[in-house]
Amino acid sequence: MAAADKLGGYATGFGELNAATLADNVTDDYKLLDKDGKVYGKSDLPGYIAELRKLSDKMLITDVMVDGSMAWCKWQVGDIVGAGLITFGDEGVSQEQLFYV
Repeated sequence: MAAADKLGGYATGFGELNAATLADNVTDDYKLLDKDGKVYGKSDLPGYIAELRKLSDKMLITDVMVDGSMAWCKWQVGDIVGAGLITFGDEGVSQEQLFYV
């Protein structure tokens, strides 16, 4: 699958807060770097999404910019607004660094 398709699937997974869709579009060594210094892997996605679902049933993703193998987006879940810096390729998303207050 092409890198753009993997990135699109990843965005869909977060938009729908669907851990299975997310897992289908990340690499085995995927890392989600949360602002609190915690690192979540692919196997942590179901629990991570369950926590987000306590805030809302979806995530709004806007202002997406892609440059080569990097993407940047703005997102909102419940009252939390943030941004993510994403690294991706043909195998899927390998990393995302979150920023929010």
